[in-house]
Amino acid sequence: MEVDKAYPSPSWAPESLTADTDASDVSSRQAKDDEPASVYATLGNETGDATCSERHGWTEDAWHTVLSRRQKKNLLKEQKSQMEKAVKANEKFESHPPAEKQKREAKQGFRQKKRRGPFPLPKEDIKIILRPHKSLWVKNILRLELSRGVIDACQRSFNGNDFLLRVQPGSNIVILSTPSIEVASRLRGISQLKIRGQIHAFNAYVADPEGVLRGIIHGIPAETSQDELMENLRVRTQGVNIERARMLGSSKTAIITFTGNVLPRSVYIMGAELICYP
Repeated sequence: MEVDKAYPSPSWAPESLTADTDASDVSSRQAKDDEPASVYATLGNETGDATCSERHGWTEDAWHTVLSRRQKKNLLKEQKSQMEKAVKANEKFESHPPAEKQKREAKQGFRQKKRRGPFPLPKEDIKIILRPHKSLWVKNILRLELSRGVIDACQRSFNGNDFLLRVQPGSNIVILSTPSIEVASRLRGISQLKIRGQIHAFNAYVADPEGVLRGIIHGIPAETSQDELMENLRVRTQGVNIERARMLGSSKTAIITFTGNVLPRSVYIMGAELICYP
C-alpha cells in the first residue's frame, strides 16, 4: 500500500506543526466568540442611547412641545402681571383722583346744591293762586314788582309781613301764602294787578288743601262762570262733596275739586249727566 507523501497523516506529523495548528484554531475560535460580543455591545450602546433619549424627551418633537409649553407659561405670567399692574393703577387713580376731576366734582356738587328747590310754604297757611291771562309771563316780572302790585290791589290794607309770595315759572302762577283769613279773603278778591304802569288781568282762587281729589268734565260752555258752576253742579256719590269748580281758560272743560275717599264717575249740571275723568 502506497502512502501519499505530500499529505502525511497526523500520527507522524511534526510536533511544531501540530502546536501551530492548535494555536491558530484557538485564536480563530476566540475571535469568532468575541465578534458577537462586540456586536452585541455596540448594539447595546446604541439601544441604551436611544432609550435614554426617549426617556428624557430629547426628540425633536418633544423639544418643540417643551418650548411651546414654556412660551405659553411665560405669556400667561406676563398677562397676569400686566393685569395686576392695571388694577393697581386703577385703584390708585380712584383713591387719588387728579386735581381736575376733583374740581369738576366739586363744581357739580355746588351746582346740585345751588339747584335745590325752595323751602316749603307753611302747611297751616291759606294759599291763594294768581293766574295771569295769556299775554303775561310772571317769570319775566320781578318778585318785588308783583308784591307791590298785590299790596296796591288790596288798597294797602296790609303789608309784606302778612303774606309770602312765590312764583312758579313752569305753571306761570303766583302763590300767595298767609295765615290770616282776612288777608286771604282780600287776596281772593284780586282781579287785576298794575305792573310797570300797565293793568294785567288775573284769576284768583284758593289752592286745594291736602287730601282732595280733582276731576275734569267736558262739554261746558266757555262763558260759564265759577259761581254758575258751583250753583248747578251736583254729585250723587256718597261721602263725596264738591269744594270748588272753575273753567280751564277759554276751553269747554271745567276742573272740579272734591273731598272724599273716591273720585265720582259722573257729575250732574242742571240735571245733565257728565262723565268725570281723573
